[in-house]
Amino acid sequence: MLERLSDRDEIVTAIRTLPRRHREVIALRYLLDQSEADTARMLGISAGAVKGYASRALAQLAKALGAEK
Repeated sequence: MLERLSDRDEIVTAIRTLPRRHREVIALRYLLDQSEADTARMLGISAGAVKGYASRALAQLAKALGAEK
């Protein structure tokens, strides 16, 4: 249980290091399970921009969390 809490804290810390727009996209897409279209509408950006922000954010999170490719 403590290891899972530690992992969660590490993930939350990594998300907090992301730029604001990246955090918003990650929160809407992956934490709140919104579609790309809904995320785009909520943020006033295109679906392509949502894809780009999500891709860059996930790459930054993988690097921050030490994920191997």
